[in-house]
Amino acid sequence: MSERAKGILIALVLLIVGATGYWWWHDQMELRWTSVEHESAEATADPMLAATRLLRQNGRTVTGAGSLGELLVPQTAGGTMILSGASGTATPDQARELLEWVRRGNTLIAEPRWLGSDEQGLIAFSKEELAEHAAQEETGEESEEESEEEATAGEDASTTDEAPAAEEKAGDDEAAEAEADDHSDPLTDHLGARTRPDALACKCRTAPDEKDKNKPEAIAKARLAREQALSHLTLPGKPYALEIDAGTTEMVSLVNGAEPLWSDADGGAVRVYAEGKGRIVLVANSFFTNASLPQRDHAQLLLALTELTPGKQVTIVKRLNVLPWYQALWRHYQLALVSLAVCLALLFWSAVRRFGPLLPAPRAERRSLLEHIDASGAWLWKADGGRQVLLDAARDDTLALIRRRVPALFRMPEGELYAALARTCALLETDVSEALEQDAASHVTRFTRQIRTLQTLRNHYER
Repeated sequence: MSERAKGILIALVLLIVGATGYWWWHDQMELRWTSVEHESAEATADPMLAATRLLRQNGRTVTGAGSLGELLVPQTAGGTMILSGASGTATPDQARELLEWVRRGNTLIAEPRWLGSDEQGLIAFSKEELAEHAAQEETGEESEEESEEEATAGEDASTTDEAPAAEEKAGDDEAAEAEADDHSDPLTDHLGARTRPDALACKCRTAPDEKDKNKPEAIAKARLAREQALSHLTLPGKPYALEIDAGTTEMVSLVNGAEPLWSDADGGAVRVYAEGKGRIVLVANSFFTNASLPQRDHAQLLLALTELTPGKQVTIVKRLNVLPWYQALWRHYQLALVSLAVCLALLFWSAVRRFGPLLPAPRAERRSLLEHIDASGAWLWKADGGRQVLLDAARDDTLALIRRRVPALFRMPEGELYAALARTCALLETDVSEALEQDAASHVTRFTRQIRTLQTLRNHYER
């Protein structure tokens, strides 16, 4: 190798080593600031903490309630109430109290419930939406005409299935009615507003493939996604529009629904309705939580909505869980006191319904078990057939023990069995035969010999 080639090779190696050392030093030794997302314990416990601090910094008086059940609506100060995450969970009594509170000249900010599957045909479409649906139907007419011939050919085959289909449809209608009853929203039903997923926004927000991101279709789709992600709201008396994150949820109106006083550009994010002297503000998403409040113009929207009423008082209901048992007891103490009084009256009645002097307590003396056994044996000895009962019990117990320990003996003839037992236990064969075969003896001596023979057999085979 020439000297020139060696010099080039050495220079190349030194360049690689130097570049590697520079990269290692820059990656391992240089200090750089990096942002780390962190959520404090207070923010985790209170999803409306940012909104609370923003309102207080702007001169509002903010009070919080853990749940709607804890809030005494008739005693709540006038102003603005924010129901965080209220989506059709208020009970009829709570909804009645809230609507009465709003009619006195206050503002309520809530979320309508989701659109039920049985309400799909009740949506009130705008003129633009109707024109779009008509265009879609025209493009689909040709394919429908082609499918009509195939459907006509199969009508004869499906005639027999009409009755089951009608029953199934009736069952579906009943299920839809039950679903509608289970998903009632007494707070906003009279407004006719529902929320549903924004299918167009969800479709436009689907990220394209890396290889297709520079194509005109992908660029147009990304531009449409950015347009769908924003909703513009012009407040009354303001010369400019607020930008609101439309998200993937939109509000829709049902047939015969109430008309809002004002809303955003397409009415899908924010709507303001008149309710007596007050206002009901419906929002499609939780714009005022800790994560959403810093986005877009949500903070300015919150301040503007709290200015709809003259009062500076703002009540924030953090969540809509049920009332704890101890708070429910304290809230309904009258019912608890009445129940306690009834229980005390029943206890008093059960205590005073007995008359006359108290009987003395019986003596606690107890006889021994042997005395009970001796008394039972003496009674059976005198009773008719009692002796046979005693002998049969002892005989059955002895034979069961021998059969369990030495089952081979019971394969012998009866005479050989008695001889084998007598030989094994050192007894007379006549005594064994008398104890296992004959009736109970009437004489005390013979009966005792029968029982003693059985006990000898039992003791031998129990070892």
